[in-house]
Amino acid sequence: MIRNWVGQTGDDTFFEACDKYGIVVWQDFWLANPYDGPDPDDNDLFMKNATDFVERIRNHPSIGLFCGRNEGDPPKPLEDGLTDLIARLDPGIRYFPASSYGPVSGGGPYRAMSSKFYFSERATPKLHSELGMPNIVTMDSLKQMMPEADVWPQSDDWGMHDFTLTGAQNLASYLQLIENSYGPAENAEDWVELSQFENYDGYRAMFEAQSKNRMGLLLWMSHPAWPDFVWQTYDYFLDPNAAYFGSKKASEPLHIQWNPLTDNVEVVNYSAGNLTGLTATVELLNMDGSKQWGKSAPVDSVEDSVVAPIKIEYPDNLSPVHFVRLKLARGGQVVSENFYWRGIEEGNFRVLRKLPKVKVSVATQAERKGEKWFLSTELSNTSTMPALMVRIKAVREKSGDRILPAIYSDNYVALMPGEARTIKTELNDTDTRGERPGIVVEGFNVAGVSEERPLTDSMSASPVGIRAGRH
Repeated sequence: MIRNWVGQTGDDTFFEACDKYGIVVWQDFWLANPYDGPDPDDNDLFMKNATDFVERIRNHPSIGLFCGRNEGDPPKPLEDGLTDLIARLDPGIRYFPASSYGPVSGGGPYRAMSSKFYFSERATPKLHSELGMPNIVTMDSLKQMMPEADVWPQSDDWGMHDFTLTGAQNLASYLQLIENSYGPAENAEDWVELSQFENYDGYRAMFEAQSKNRMGLLLWMSHPAWPDFVWQTYDYFLDPNAAYFGSKKASEPLHIQWNPLTDNVEVVNYSAGNLTGLTATVELLNMDGSKQWGKSAPVDSVEDSVVAPIKIEYPDNLSPVHFVRLKLARGGQVVSENFYWRGIEEGNFRVLRKLPKVKVSVATQAERKGEKWFLSTELSNTSTMPALMVRIKAVREKSGDRILPAIYSDNYVALMPGEARTIKTELNDTDTRGERPGIVVEGFNVAGVSEERPLTDSMSASPVGIRAGRH
């Protein structure tokens, strides 16, 4: 679902695209909340506009509901008029007056909160209309956002991109959260890298917390109007960061997760049908990747349900920061997996900074089909220590520039010693600008590639480029 906030978009192409791709539209009328915008001076003109607009868009199958006002009720003449209007012109569609109460919930928060907060305070029994937090872009995007001299230390130029210390986003608390959890950063690269942990964990928790009632959540916001540090899962340049993949992970139709309030392993079934014969597995791993505790349990899962087959127990021999690895399998095939970092002292992950740099083995195969490229990249950790927040980046092979947009099956993954993972990438050929696509590997403690194993491209039998990232 996309909420067309305060009716900001009225273009036919928007509704046509939502029809085509199966995206439901929550359609607001043009009333900002009472604190941000005045009531209309001409109620008759407003209602004429509303009538014209509803008649124009009502036949779009994407229209899911109409809402009168953002965070408040419309003035009574408009509320009466809109109620009657929708009943007459589009009687099959739900209308309600306010975006944040009544049949829905809302009101944020819009700053970074702990995972436990979302499970305890935002696991609402209603569709939640607005929830968000700061979301830090990748280093590549940061360098495109501002002059090099302003990249570090954080300056007023950051504030021009919504990195404001007060207000709804409250970046002062975000700065403190990063430092308390991971320690001070020495440069922009360090700080951006550490922020991706918070990006991933925070956005994942927002969606995983909804598993209790399964009524849905809308993020504030989606795409930014210009390069920005808040309220997004992909940036102005169309580069998805860790928040995108945390949100994607938590929104699987069939999903396994850790509930930090109860320490239960939960299997959440949103839309996967009624399934039997599943097996849930949890492992606790120390920082060296060694297994310290584990348990498996059979699971049957009914659609639109959550079950808790396992209670996690924490042995005494866990390292100060350790990992919770979950897998859900059916007939030997993994259908959902998840990975968390947990501190014995809650929220303290500083010891992660002591992880040694490791190299990752990489092999990529590419195939061009018509106007698209399809890449398959195998990542393998052949070292003796974990590799965290490992991601790939599609680039133009000669220039090294990012290819955007790029659709990745997954990213920001963890690789334990000896573990391998395959990530698939889809690109439009026009976005390569005449160059062949290549892959760059980056990560929190990834030093580079241990071997380059370029597999041949099925179109031309020439190797696909593989390079190590700077981290």
